[in-house]
Amino acid sequence: MVKKLDQEVKKLSKADKLALLKGEVALINKKYEKKVLTFGHDRETGRIPFKSEELNLITGGGVPSGRFTVIWGAKGSGKTTNCYDLVARAQEQDKVCAWVDIERSFDKTWATLQGVNVDELLVAPAFENAEDVMDTIIRLTKSKAIDLIIVDSVQGLSPVGEQETKKGVEKSLTDDTMALLARKLSQFFRMSSSSVSDSNCTVVLIGQTRTDLGGFIALDRLSGGNALEHWSSLTIHIRRGAKKNAPFVKEVIEVGEKKKKIKKIVGFDMVATINKSKVGPDEGKQCHICFKFGQGITNDALSVDTEEDDN
Repeated sequence: MVKKLDQEVKKLSKADKLALLKGEVALINKKYEKKVLTFGHDRETGRIPFKSEELNLITGGGVPSGRFTVIWGAKGSGKTTNCYDLVARAQEQDKVCAWVDIERSFDKTWATLQGVNVDELLVAPAFENAEDVMDTIIRLTKSKAIDLIIVDSVQGLSPVGEQETKKGVEKSLTDDTMALLARKLSQFFRMSSSSVSDSNCTVVLIGQTRTDLGGFIALDRLSGGNALEHWSSLTIHIRRGAKKNAPFVKEVIEVGEKKKKIKKIVGFDMVATINKSKVGPDEGKQCHICFKFGQGITNDALSVDTEEDDN
């Protein structure tokens, strides 16, 4: 009997198989009341651009819509300012944005200086645990009323299990909660990926650097577990470059009875590297961006020796 069925299947032409498959696809999509199966992928991946022209160039136009993006680096490297710029560019495109302020560090003045319309930005500074943050992000994306969500920062998330026992007893800092956040992030990505994609919402997670001291040199690593790196469609590492490449102005100072010309540093060389990209052949690309104190990211040119690696 099985052999007879195999022979009948082999007699079907490709056109016959496609006709049968289209019928099955139609029934399955009707069952779930949406297109869970489709031939090809006809939706274009939109982008929210950065202020930096160089960063747009190496990322293929900015962060992708309907995906997760991770921007990580050490303190003072410009991660948050880049995200303020993303919000400003998104608002220019009439997109609705939210800022999940886990670190309670949102700066209205600095955000406004970067072009953010703070009055139209949804800010969430009062969440007490990671689960509430994650549930809210899922709810916002399911509403399809939000276009960009910035999470500042991933490592600031504190799961309930880190704060109290299952009986509600407050935990001590001596209690072991190893890998708890990583497990919660893994669950969050599994539960939220479909709503993020369906709503075409861009979720940008700011990440902090962990320094590994093994071997002969210190290496920067993105903490937060494997799920964070796995689910990210675009991962960008940002660091400060060499001091010699920093923007400067020339000043004249008096040294005794003489005048001397000096170079006064007015910013730093921001080095951005694409660690991972599922949205283009951009992995490994790097650019240098001019960051000026009191001003932020600019498109001014930098005199950079790209052959020297400076951490």
